[in-house]
Amino acid sequence: MLRTNVHIGPIIRKVFLEKKKAGKITLKEFANAVGRDRTRIYPIFESKSVDTDLLVRISKILDYPFLLEYFDMDAPIVVYLVLAEVGKSKMESMLDDKSVKIIKTWSNV
Repeated sequence: MLRTNVHIGPIIRKVFLEKKKAGKITLKEFANAVGRDRTRIYPIFESKSVDTDLLVRISKILDYPFLLEYFDMDAPIVVYLVLAEVGKSKMESMLDDKSVKIIKTWSNV
């Protein structure tokens, strides 16, 4: 089931801050990777929605599948995942999640 009232910006901010606290990324590195000036990152953190292409880029940069936030994780779901959305390490951690059925995983292509 899809969730309809997702405010993705604060979720992005939370994941970013966790990565920053762990020393994995700085705001400057994140802004450069996203292709925006540092001052244009803060509105993303406050946004209710984010352009899909940008969300996929942010997912790769922060190694977090933000598109999954739009699914009700309390009910079993079927998700089609590709490397563009989730890194190999994240995919491996999801293999044990009973609420996610992996249809297709990453490719070395």
